[in-house]
Amino acid sequence: MKKYKTPIIDVKKYGGKQVAIAGGHIIASGRTLEEVIRRAKMIAPQKPLSEIRIFSVPKTLSVIYHVS
Repeated sequence: MKKYKTPIIDVKKYGGKQVAIAGGHIIASGRTLEEVIRRAKMIAPQKPLSEIRIFSVPKTLSVIYHVS
């Protein structure tokens, strides 16, 4: 399986939604997980669900710190 970078997700456009990412691109979005999975399977039926990543986008900008 190829490794892809997670794309930059526009919080203004996708805030409060779920997004499906495949091949390094956002392929579907929606309010519920079921809606996103259904849309992703319609857009990319050849992709197995194991290759589609689904993220919840916060409504507002959040900062995540990584301390090592």
